[in-house]
Amino acid sequence: MKRYLQFSGSGTETGSVLILVLWVLILVSFLSAQYLAHNREKAGLSANAWKSLKQRQAVESVLHLFATDSRPIPGQQGIDETWVYLSPGGIDLSVRVEKESSRININTANDFEIREKIREILGEDSQDKADQLTDAILDWRDENTLIRTNGAEAGYYKDQDLPYVPANGPFKVLTELLLVKGISPELFWGDPMMSISAEEENSDIESIPSFEENFTIHPKDVKSVMILIPGKGKGYLFVLAFLKKENGSWNVIEIHRTMLVSSMPLNYTTDLGDD
Repeated sequence: MKRYLQFSGSGTETGSVLILVLWVLILVSFLSAQYLAHNREKAGLSANAWKSLKQRQAVESVLHLFATDSRPIPGQQGIDETWVYLSPGGIDLSVRVEKESSRININTANDFEIREKIREILGEDSQDKADQLTDAILDWRDENTLIRTNGAEAGYYKDQDLPYVPANGPFKVLTELLLVKGISPELFWGDPMMSISAEEENSDIESIPSFEENFTIHPKDVKSVMILIPGKGKGYLFVLAFLKKENGSWNVIEIHRTMLVSSMPLNYTTDLGDD
């Protein structure tokens, strides 16, 4: 004997049940999608954290490698101020070591030296801007509150609603220059990636001069280590560290990390054998 399933309710009630079931299915689908998205986000965060950790370890390895009195790369001696390709822990990077004696000390140089160097950095077509930046730097470091022709003292920074005023004393870290009127991150950092390309054979690419490359706050016995780690697209991590020899060993006394974007595609290759 055949039995048939019958609904005792009206058509309206049956429709209401179906709608409820559909809403439940939609809710379950939404929660499932949220759960999957959450897991993907956690996986992405974990991957980024692992990558950042590997990069930090690579930077530490490089700093230890160059914390010596000689060039720790086969075939090279001393500090030759050229970019070298390395791959510590599978992290491709470039490193360059320079003597601070090749840079102008922003704390001890006189007005003329600073002005001429900034004019050289900006070029002949930007002499007025060079004078503005020079006066702003000199107003920042001098002890008085007199405003130079193109300079800026506390009043300017307050008018701009900035949470700081000129130090009226020596620069404590090199990146303090970024606080000075008119000095942008682009002007301060330049594009180190272009300087790598400029060193390559038969390259006609001109590097972009920067304050970071031309000024220092450290004495001549300090050396700087620059590390460049390419990222995605045109972005890359740039690390600038300063090492000083104390009690027979080289120690990091100042370090800066910043993300930069190159003005050119990053065609990056690792070449360990020739360095």
